[in-house]
Formats: sequence, C-alpha cells, structure tokens
Amino acid sequence: MKQLLLGLLLVICLSCQNHSSNSNTRKRKVGPQKAKVESPKKIGDFMGHEGSSFVWTAEQTPEEGSSYPKIVFYNEYARMQFHGQCYYWFFTHHYYTGTDKIELVWTFKKDFVYDIESLSQSNGVKKFPHYDDVFSEYSLVNDSVIKVKYHFPEWVKKVNELEKYTVFPDYFYLENIDLN
Repeated sequence: MKQLLLGLLLVICLSCQNHSSNSNTRKRKVGPQKAKVESPKKIGDFMGHEGSSFVWTAEQTPEEGSSYPKIVFYNEYARMQFHGQCYYWFFTHHYYTGTDKIELVWTFKKDFVYDIESLSQSNGVKKFPHYDDVFSEYSLVNDSVIKVKYHFPEWVKKVNELEKYTVFPDYFYLENIDLN
C-alpha cells in the first residue's frame, strides 16, 4: 500500500513539473525584445503622493547662500518653504491638456516662526495678489527644471528687493536626494 501511494505521489509531482515548464515555454516570447520608449514627462509626473515627493529648489547666488525657497507640488496644493522656519500651503490648479501647467492660487495657510511680512502687503505697488487670484504658473522646461511665470511681476520684484533674497525665483530645479 505504501508503495502504491508513493508511486502515485511521484506521478503527480512529475506531472506538475512538466505542466509548469510547459507553461513557462508558452509565455516566452520569441524574437528580439522591443526597447521601451518613454513618453515626454509632464509636470503632473512630479506631483508628490503619499510617502513620496519631489522637492524643487531655487538656485541662489553665492551672496544669498541658501537654497530657499523650496516647493513641492501635490494634487490640489503646493507647499512652499521660504526659509527654514516658514512654510506656506497654496491651493493649485493642474491642467493636463494643452499647456500642462500648474497654477498657484493666492489662498494660503502658513506655519512660521519668522514670517515674511511683505507677502501680506502691497509694498507700494498698485497691482498685487489678493485672495483667490491666480498668482503664478509653473511649467516643465525639462525633467529637472521648472519655469515660473508670475501674474504680478512688479510686486514679485519688489518683494525680492525688500527681502534681500529671491523669494520668488524664475526657475526651480529638482533637488538631488542621495538615498544611500
């Protein structure tokens, strides 16, 4: 009886091995492999998701010394860090068709120890952002550079002058993060 069961078990095991090797051969493709062609990146590809984010930073002059401001885009908002102890969250609109841009809306929540007071003032300029105005547009130049178009350029220039560093840069650069 034991020999019969052992023989039956051996037949079943061998038939399973033959079945699995046959299915592998059927799945294999014959012929040259096609190279994967990546589609051009869109700014939406660089939006942060739960557990991961892409940090974009300004390139400052040696006199300015720091790599602030920094911006991270999410599905419905952007988090901007103006310096080490000043964060602003702005609502955004992301357009997938045509221009592929992100618009930053002048509605914000802030968390700071040292605020940038010039952001909430006209600074002597007639045209400055008010609540719910589209403040700026962000578009991808390449996979590591974003160009910014400001809708209040005179006010932006004045804020940058008053703060003595580039609060609102024309370009942001993808920050290199070493994961090792």
